[in-house]
Amino acid sequence: MIKANRLQHVACEQQAKFIQDRILLVERHFAELCTVFAAYTRKNAGLRDKSDEMVKVIQDYAEAENVNKSLKNGLLQFCSTLSAVGDYRDAQVQRLETKVVSELSQYEDICKHAKEDVKNTLTVCEKELARRKHLDRIRERNPRNRQQISLAESELLKAGADASRTVKALEEQSDMFEKKKLQDMKSLLLTFISIELSFHSKAVEFFSKAYQDIAGIDEDEDMEEFRNALRVPDSISRLDTVKRTSFHNSSFSLANLFATPPGFKRSHETPNQSRTETTLCETI
Repeated sequence: MIKANRLQHVACEQQAKFIQDRILLVERHFAELCTVFAAYTRKNAGLRDKSDEMVKVIQDYAEAENVNKSLKNGLLQFCSTLSAVGDYRDAQVQRLETKVVSELSQYEDICKHAKEDVKNTLTVCEKELARRKHLDRIRERNPRNRQQISLAESELLKAGADASRTVKALEEQSDMFEKKKLQDMKSLLLTFISIELSFHSKAVEFFSKAYQDIAGIDEDEDMEEFRNALRVPDSISRLDTVKRTSFHNSSFSLANLFATPPGFKRSHETPNQSRTETTLCETI
Protein backbone atom coordinates (compact mmCIF):
# COMPACT_ATOMS: atom_id res chain seq x y z
CA MET A 1 0.00 0.00 0.00
CA ILE A 2 2.73 2.39 0.95
CA LYS A 3 4.65 1.47 -2.20
CA ALA A 4 1.59 2.20 -4.35
CA ASN A 5 1.12 5.53 -2.63
CA ARG A 6 4.73 6.44 -3.27
CA LEU A 7 4.41 5.54 -6.94
CA GLN A 8 1.29 7.67 -7.24
CA HIS A 9 3.04 10.56 -5.52
CA VAL A 10 6.08 10.19 -7.79
CA ALA A 11 3.81 10.31 -10.84
CA CYS A 12 2.19 13.48 -9.50
CA GLU A 13 5.58 15.06 -8.87
CA GLN A 14 6.85 14.13 -12.33
CA GLN A 15 3.80 15.63 -13.95
CA ALA A 16 4.12 18.83 -11.93
CA LYS A 17 7.85 19.05 -12.66
CA PHE A 18 7.24 18.61 -16.39
CA ILE A 19 4.71 21.42 -16.35
CA GLN A 20 6.99 23.60 -14.25
CA ASP A 21 9.89 23.04 -16.67
CA ARG A 22 7.68 24.11 -19.56
CA ILE A 23 6.71 27.25 -17.69
CA LEU A 24 10.32 28.08 -16.85
CA LEU A 25 11.31 27.54 -20.49
CA VAL A 26 8.65 29.97 -21.68
CA GLU A 27 9.47 32.45 -18.93
CA ARG A 28 13.18 32.54 -19.79
CA HIS A 29 12.86 32.73 -23.56
CA PHE A 30 9.92 35.12 -23.64
CA ALA A 31 11.88 37.44 -21.35
CA GLU A 32 14.80 37.31 -23.79
CA LEU A 33 12.44 37.92 -26.71
CA CYS A 34 10.94 40.89 -24.90
CA THR A 35 14.41 42.31 -24.27
CA VAL A 36 15.61 41.93 -27.84
CA PHE A 37 12.40 43.25 -29.41
CA ALA A 38 12.48 46.23 -27.05
CA ALA A 39 16.08 46.93 -28.09
CA TYR A 40 15.10 46.59 -31.75
CA THR A 41 12.27 49.06 -31.22
CA ARG A 42 14.61 51.54 -29.52
CA LYS A 43 17.04 51.27 -32.43
CA ASN A 44 14.24 52.10 -34.85
CA ALA A 45 13.24 55.03 -32.66
CA GLY A 46 16.85 56.21 -32.82
CA LEU A 47 16.81 55.93 -36.63
CA ARG A 48 13.59 57.95 -36.66
CA ASP A 49 15.22 60.70 -34.59
CA LYS A 50 18.38 60.73 -36.74
CA SER A 51 16.21 60.89 -39.85
CA ASP A 52 14.52 64.01 -38.45
CA GLU A 53 17.94 65.54 -37.80
CA MET A 54 19.01 64.72 -41.35
CA VAL A 55 15.90 66.43 -42.73
CA LYS A 56 16.67 69.55 -40.68
CA VAL A 57 20.30 69.73 -41.86
CA ILE A 58 19.44 69.20 -45.54
CA GLN A 59 16.56 71.68 -45.36
CA ASP A 60 18.81 74.35 -43.85
CA TYR A 61 21.28 73.86 -46.69
CA ALA A 62 18.52 73.99 -49.31
CA GLU A 63 17.12 77.23 -47.92
CA ALA A 64 20.59 78.79 -47.84
CA GLU A 65 21.36 77.80 -51.46
CA ASN A 66 20.56 80.77 -53.75
CA VAL A 67 22.59 79.99 -56.87
CA ASN A 68 21.96 76.33 -57.74
CA LYS A 69 18.19 76.43 -58.23
CA SER A 70 17.94 72.83 -59.45
CA LEU A 71 19.90 71.56 -56.44
CA LYS A 72 17.76 73.66 -54.11
CA ASN A 73 14.51 72.22 -55.48
CA GLY A 74 15.87 68.66 -55.42
CA LEU A 75 16.97 68.97 -51.80
CA LEU A 76 13.62 70.41 -50.71
CA GLN A 77 11.74 67.57 -52.42
CA PHE A 78 14.11 65.04 -50.85
CA CYS A 79 13.45 66.55 -47.40
CA SER A 80 9.72 66.23 -47.90
CA THR A 81 10.04 62.58 -48.92
CA LEU A 82 12.47 61.73 -46.12
CA SER A 83 10.13 63.38 -43.62
CA ALA A 84 7.29 61.15 -44.85
CA VAL A 85 9.50 58.08 -44.34
CA GLY A 86 10.18 59.33 -40.80
CA ASP A 87 6.43 59.51 -40.14
CA TYR A 88 6.00 55.90 -41.24
CA ARG A 89 8.96 54.86 -39.09
CA ASP A 90 7.35 56.57 -36.10
CA ALA A 91 4.17 54.57 -36.75
CA GLN A 92 6.32 51.43 -36.98
CA VAL A 93 7.90 52.17 -33.59
CA GLN A 94 4.53 52.81 -31.95
CA ARG A 95 3.06 49.58 -33.31
CA LEU A 96 6.08 47.54 -32.24
CA GLU A 97 5.79 48.90 -28.71
CA THR A 98 2.07 48.26 -28.33
CA LYS A 99 1.56 45.08 -30.36
CA VAL A 100 4.81 43.18 -29.77
CA VAL A 101 6.89 44.40 -26.83
CA SER A 102 3.91 45.07 -24.58
CA GLU A 103 2.41 41.63 -25.30
CA LEU A 104 5.69 39.86 -24.60
CA SER A 105 6.15 41.73 -21.32
CA GLN A 106 2.85 40.30 -20.02
CA TYR A 107 4.37 36.83 -19.87
CA GLU A 108 6.27 37.73 -16.74
CA ASP A 109 3.00 37.79 -14.77
CA ILE A 110 1.50 34.91 -16.75
CA CYS A 111 4.42 32.64 -15.90
CA LYS A 112 4.43 33.81 -12.29
CA HIS A 113 0.79 32.77 -11.81
CA ALA A 114 1.39 29.47 -13.64
CA LYS A 115 4.28 28.61 -11.29
CA GLU A 116 2.07 29.37 -8.30
CA ASP A 117 -0.52 26.92 -9.64
CA VAL A 118 2.13 24.21 -9.91
CA LYS A 119 3.33 24.95 -6.38
CA ASN A 120 -0.21 24.69 -5.02
CA THR A 121 -0.72 21.37 -6.81
CA LEU A 122 2.46 19.94 -5.31
CA THR A 123 1.33 21.08 -1.87
CA VAL A 124 -2.01 19.31 -2.28
CA CYS A 125 -0.29 16.14 -3.52
CA GLU A 126 2.03 16.22 -0.52
CA LYS A 127 -0.97 16.56 1.75
CA GLU A 128 -2.69 13.56 0.17
CA LEU A 129 0.47 11.48 0.53
CA ALA A 130 0.72 12.46 4.20
CA ARG A 131 -2.88 11.34 4.77
CA ARG A 132 -2.20 8.01 3.09
CA LYS A 133 0.87 7.42 5.25
CA HIS A 134 -1.11 8.34 8.35
CA LEU A 135 -3.84 5.83 7.49
CA ASP A 136 -1.31 3.09 6.82
CA ARG A 137 0.38 3.68 10.18
CA ILE A 138 -2.95 3.48 12.03
CA ARG A 139 -3.83 0.24 10.27
CA GLU A 140 -0.48 -1.25 11.18
CA ARG A 141 -0.51 -0.15 14.81
CA ASN A 142 -4.21 -0.34 15.66
CA PRO A 143 -5.89 -2.54 13.09
CA ARG A 144 -8.93 -2.96 15.34
CA ASN A 145 -9.44 0.75 16.10
CA ARG A 146 -12.23 1.33 13.64
CA GLN A 147 -12.90 4.85 14.83
CA GLN A 148 -9.38 6.11 14.09
CA ILE A 149 -9.26 4.16 10.86
CA SER A 150 -12.59 5.62 9.72
CA LEU A 151 -11.45 9.14 10.59
CA ALA A 152 -8.16 8.66 8.74
CA GLU A 153 -9.98 7.20 5.74
CA SER A 154 -12.36 10.17 5.72
CA GLU A 155 -9.45 12.61 5.79
CA LEU A 156 -7.71 10.66 3.03
CA LEU A 157 -10.81 10.71 0.84
CA LYS A 158 -11.08 14.46 1.30
CA ALA A 159 -7.37 14.97 0.57
CA GLY A 160 -7.61 12.64 -2.43
CA ALA A 161 -10.59 14.53 -3.81
CA ASP A 162 -8.73 17.83 -3.37
CA ALA A 163 -5.65 16.37 -5.03
CA SER A 164 -7.61 14.96 -7.95
CA ARG A 165 -9.44 18.24 -8.43
CA THR A 166 -6.22 20.25 -8.17
CA VAL A 167 -4.29 17.98 -10.53
CA LYS A 168 -7.09 18.09 -13.07
CA ALA A 169 -7.23 21.87 -12.79
CA LEU A 170 -3.45 22.04 -13.25
CA GLU A 171 -3.67 19.88 -16.36
CA GLU A 172 -6.34 22.15 -17.79
CA GLN A 173 -4.40 25.27 -16.88
CA SER A 174 -1.17 23.91 -18.32
CA ASP A 175 -3.06 22.95 -21.47
CA MET A 176 -4.43 26.49 -21.72
CA PHE A 177 -0.99 27.93 -20.97
CA GLU A 178 0.65 25.87 -23.71
CA LYS A 179 -2.08 26.75 -26.21
CA LYS A 180 -1.90 30.45 -25.38
CA LYS A 181 1.87 30.37 -25.69
CA LEU A 182 1.66 28.82 -29.16
CA GLN A 183 -1.04 31.20 -30.34
CA ASP A 184 0.72 34.26 -28.94
CA MET A 185 4.11 33.31 -30.36
CA LYS A 186 2.62 32.79 -33.80
CA SER A 187 0.49 35.93 -33.59
CA LEU A 188 3.31 38.13 -32.30
CA LEU A 189 5.73 37.07 -35.02
CA LEU A 190 3.10 37.52 -37.73
CA THR A 191 2.31 40.95 -36.32
CA PHE A 192 6.00 41.85 -36.31
CA ILE A 193 6.37 40.72 -39.93
CA SER A 194 3.27 42.68 -40.96
CA ILE A 195 4.57 45.83 -39.27
CA GLU A 196 7.94 45.48 -40.99
CA LEU A 197 6.38 44.76 -44.38
CA SER A 198 4.09 47.76 -44.04
CA PHE A 199 6.96 50.10 -43.21
CA HIS A 200 9.47 48.76 -45.71
CA SER A 201 6.99 48.70 -48.59
CA LYS A 202 6.22 52.36 -47.93
CA ALA A 203 9.93 53.09 -47.48
CA VAL A 204 10.70 51.53 -50.87
CA GLU A 205 7.92 53.59 -52.45
CA PHE A 206 9.11 56.87 -50.96
CA PHE A 207 12.82 56.23 -51.45
CA SER A 208 12.10 55.42 -55.11
CA LYS A 209 10.53 58.86 -55.40
CA ALA A 210 13.48 60.37 -53.53
CA TYR A 211 15.85 58.71 -55.99
CA GLN A 212 14.02 60.34 -58.88
CA ASP A 213 14.05 63.71 -57.12
CA ILE A 214 17.81 63.63 -56.61
CA ALA A 215 18.50 62.13 -60.05
CA GLY A 216 16.52 65.02 -61.53
CA ILE A 217 19.01 67.63 -60.30
CA ASP A 218 20.35 69.38 -63.45
CA GLU A 219 24.08 69.81 -62.93
CA ASP A 220 24.60 71.67 -66.22
CA GLU A 221 21.86 74.16 -65.41
CA ASP A 222 23.29 74.78 -61.95
CA MET A 223 26.81 75.22 -63.36
CA GLU A 224 25.45 77.75 -65.85
CA GLU A 225 23.77 79.61 -63.02
CA PHE A 226 27.03 79.60 -61.08
CA ARG A 227 29.06 80.86 -64.04
CA ASN A 228 26.54 83.61 -64.74
CA ALA A 229 26.75 84.71 -61.14
CA LEU A 230 30.53 84.56 -61.31
CA ARG A 231 30.80 86.76 -64.44
CA VAL A 232 30.69 90.61 -64.04
CA PRO A 233 28.07 92.18 -66.39
CA ASP A 234 29.41 94.53 -69.15
CA SER A 235 27.51 97.57 -67.85
CA ILE A 236 28.99 97.11 -64.39
CA SER A 237 32.42 96.54 -65.95
CA ARG A 238 32.22 99.79 -67.97
CA LEU A 239 31.03 101.70 -64.93
CA ASP A 240 33.96 100.38 -62.91
CA THR A 241 36.33 101.43 -65.75
CA VAL A 242 34.90 104.97 -65.79
CA LYS A 243 35.20 105.15 -62.02
CA ARG A 244 38.81 104.01 -62.12
CA THR A 245 39.67 106.50 -64.94
CA SER A 246 37.97 109.36 -63.13
CA PHE A 247 39.80 108.52 -59.95
CA HIS A 248 43.12 108.41 -61.83
CA ASN A 249 42.51 111.81 -63.45
CA SER A 250 41.49 113.33 -60.15
CA SER A 251 44.62 112.01 -58.53
CA PHE A 252 46.74 113.44 -61.38
CA SER A 253 45.13 116.91 -61.05
CA LEU A 254 45.75 117.00 -57.35
CA ALA A 255 49.36 116.03 -57.96
CA ASN A 256 49.77 118.92 -60.43
CA LEU A 257 48.18 121.33 -58.01
CA PHE A 258 50.70 120.64 -55.31
CA ALA A 259 53.73 120.06 -57.62
CA THR A 260 56.67 122.61 -57.92
CA PRO A 261 56.35 124.87 -61.07
CA PRO A 262 58.93 124.30 -63.85
CA GLY A 263 62.04 126.47 -63.66
CA PHE A 264 61.52 127.22 -60.02
CA LYS A 265 64.14 125.95 -57.68
CA ARG A 266 63.91 126.18 -53.97
CA SER A 267 66.89 128.25 -52.66
CA HIS A 268 69.15 126.45 -50.34
CA GLU A 269 71.44 129.45 -49.58
CA THR A 270 71.54 131.10 -46.24
CA PRO A 271 69.91 134.56 -45.79
CA ASN A 272 73.30 136.32 -45.45
CA GLN A 273 74.53 134.87 -48.73
CA SER A 274 71.37 135.98 -50.53
CA ARG A 275 71.59 139.52 -49.24
CA THR A 276 75.33 139.76 -50.22
CA GLU A 277 74.65 138.69 -53.79
CA THR A 278 71.84 141.24 -54.10
CA THR A 279 74.13 144.08 -52.93
CA LEU A 280 76.83 143.14 -55.40
CA CYS A 281 74.35 143.14 -58.24
CA GLU A 282 73.11 146.60 -57.33
CA THR A 283 76.70 147.96 -57.15
CA ILE A 284 77.50 146.64 -60.56
